[in-house]
Amino acid sequence: MDSSFSLDGIELGKLVLNSGLLDISWKKISETYNQNQDPAPRFKIYEEAITFVVFLAPPPTSINESCNSAFLLESEENPNPFHFLCPEETSSFSCQLFASAYNEKLLDLKSELLMLLESKKPVIITGAALGGYVASLFTLWLLETMDPKLKRPLCITFGSPLIGEASLPQILENSVRSSCFLHVADTTKNPITAGFMPIGTFLICFESESVCIEDPEAVMELLVGCTNTDLVDYGEVLHRLDQSVLSMADSRLVPDNVIKGMKKRAEKKKERYDPAKKLNDVKVSMAYIEKYKSKTKELKTGNYYDQYRSEIRIPADSRVDGWKKELNLYWKSLVEDVEKKPQREVANLSRRFLFSGNNYRRLFEPLDIAEYYREGGTEYSVRGRSHHYVMLEKWFKDAKPEPVKSASSDLRDLLTFDSCFWAEVEEAMIIINQLKAVEGMGDEVLMGKLVKFEEYVWGMIEKREVSPEIFLEQSSFMRWWKEYKEIKVDSSHFTEFMNNETYKSYGKNGA
Repeated sequence: MDSSFSLDGIELGKLVLNSGLLDISWKKISETYNQNQDPAPRFKIYEEAITFVVFLAPPPTSINESCNSAFLLESEENPNPFHFLCPEETSSFSCQLFASAYNEKLLDLKSELLMLLESKKPVIITGAALGGYVASLFTLWLLETMDPKLKRPLCITFGSPLIGEASLPQILENSVRSSCFLHVADTTKNPITAGFMPIGTFLICFESESVCIEDPEAVMELLVGCTNTDLVDYGEVLHRLDQSVLSMADSRLVPDNVIKGMKKRAEKKKERYDPAKKLNDVKVSMAYIEKYKSKTKELKTGNYYDQYRSEIRIPADSRVDGWKKELNLYWKSLVEDVEKKPQREVANLSRRFLFSGNNYRRLFEPLDIAEYYREGGTEYSVRGRSHHYVMLEKWFKDAKPEPVKSASSDLRDLLTFDSCFWAEVEEAMIIINQLKAVEGMGDEVLMGKLVKFEEYVWGMIEKREVSPEIFLEQSSFMRWWKEYKEIKVDSSHFTEFMNNETYKSYGKNGA
């Protein structure tokens, strides 16, 4: 295996072992235990050059007992302070916080540590066994409130149970929060909870050697584990280490199959999170669709939606099939990854991501709509719309970005704001056809739907949010209008706009 793959883990392991931070943290934990024989949950602050916060918790005899004696965070009495970790698609996420006796003291501690971090003073939050369990949860809670520009605290635990369900590493994947945790674990004595997975970096200790690993699945494969949560003397564990961290390729500590699994997962993660990997291909595909969009104006159909919707295919349509498939897969994957993030990180999506996703949605969703109705579909918004379009639209609207158009701008290259516009046109045409089948063409319910569609279109025209290409003579929208004006009795702003052919100057030089 290439040595660069394990370099980060090796260097991190050497750093923490040689810095003395592990020894100091364990000494603070031991000192706190020796000073307090009271079995109640508690914490103690040591204000020195580095501020240490030590969490203690009474050891139940097993993890199952600790879970039974813990309270589930999501309840009326104890609202879940970790709601920010739950992605919208995951309702089952549940961390269990041992010992509710900390109560309001944690709020005061949180405020004090935030002030220390604002003063740029380093903070280490630590604990062993169930004390480390609580320290980890408290650190997550603290990180949620912190200004991301501040130096983050480091949480160091010794022999602590895992804190969250298997979904937690996925939620925190690629998040800076994971880098704030260092867990020291004896390979045979660290407690394991069924269904839970590790987060952060693990220094896994064998007899006199150790390895440093961030891969959750590899950590689980290397920890033999136990169900006992009693305090283990990690002073002795640290003492027997020879201050070296072996290469991940050394099969004496890490079996070859574990190394291969780590490498494979690392490559997949790099592919998912390397924004430059697909960026060029994405730009090329977007440029081709823009070119296709321009060229269709020269055809009888007049616009790219109706050309792609047509049963009469041209060679360029086949190329569009490939570009559409590639871009849809790319954005679906991105949306899936974003939905795994904590809700706060979703709320702070970059402006570049939001606008890129919005432009993609406005340009490509009409193509999906065209294909959907060409194949005989109905009610696209309810039955056919892809989830990733829904989320891209929601995130863009939630961010409330500043408008990019002005009242005087030329709209000839505008992408219609509502990417489902053509689906609304299709449904309006279906209603027209239904009315034709009704004797006297006087169905009030159907006419009411058409009037509602008319109001929807006029609202976008007034706000200059619809592309002028909808008014091209052979477009589906104009075909709808020619049918609609034959049955529309009452005059309106929209009908005057259309009958007076004001639409011909729409979007030109601010019109």
